[in-house]
Amino acid sequence: MPPDAILVVDKPRGPTSRQVVLSVRRLTGAGKAGHAGTLDPISTGVLVVCLGRGTLLSGYLAGGGKEYLVSALVGVTTDTYDTEGEITARGDTAGLSAEEIEVSFDSFLGPILQRPPAYSAVKHKGKPLYRYARSGIDVEPEPRLVEVKSIELISFVREEGKLRVGLEVACGPGTYIRSLVHEIGEGLGCGACVEELRRTRSGDFGVEGAPTLDCLSSAGAEEIAGLTTTLEDATGSFPTVVVTDEGALCVGAGKPLVTGWISEGDGEACGTFRVLDRRGRLLALYGPPRDGDGEDISGRAVRIIRPVTLDCEANGAT
Repeated sequence: MPPDAILVVDKPRGPTSRQVVLSVRRLTGAGKAGHAGTLDPISTGVLVVCLGRGTLLSGYLAGGGKEYLVSALVGVTTDTYDTEGEITARGDTAGLSAEEIEVSFDSFLGPILQRPPAYSAVKHKGKPLYRYARSGIDVEPEPRLVEVKSIELISFVREEGKLRVGLEVACGPGTYIRSLVHEIGEGLGCGACVEELRRTRSGDFGVEGAPTLDCLSSAGAEEIAGLTTTLEDATGSFPTVVVTDEGALCVGAGKPLVTGWISEGDGEACGTFRVLDRRGRLLALYGPPRDGDGEDISGRAVRIIRPVTLDCEANGAT
């Protein structure tokens, strides 16, 4: 089993993301494990599990776009914004058409301000909101800027007095689908909540071929290793520079990236970029130079993946 890797798991409904990560850590024997992007217990699908040094990438891998399949129950409002919570209101959906629902989506596309659900892990004064909610304490969470790229109505079914709609949603990181469905229900005037939620994509990682926990439980070490993604492949979409052997040592020590060390790639890359050595190993993630840096500095370290201890003062790096 590779000690440093990314493993995409098809999360089952029920356990928390942390519980899934602990199971994967036990099954893989990884020294450390974390995840890139939380899924609610009710949710299934793509959970990006980071193993070993992969945990250093979790915040960066979590920043990509997300895609979801949603089953929403229209006409029902709950305190958790999903069917696991207590019903707080019911609305009339008898005259509601599929066309009206589709038209309502226009108000939620693009950058929008969204309030997280009261039952969520978003923190307020150092405590997750769900702790306040469980204690009966009302907290008004601050709205957050998120981006909803598209919402498509893929099913509209009335049966046994209930209206269920299927949605396909593409959005940016940090978007709460439960809040989105709740707000769509408010806009329709009848309420709505999430019944089923499946994440099909997170950044560069799709659900296709992702193993379930049951699959991992019955797999051998060699088979599990074949399901993992290297840190290099996991960051393959990042802007990239390759450095000389001298540069690799100093990058591993967290020194500013000197332009003369770069053998391949764009030393003026904007935003976060990765630095590889000549063998293609991921050394670190770097960001732009600081104000006041000289023209020979192309970037500053933001995350060292393979650290080394080295005094690079003699090389002109400070």
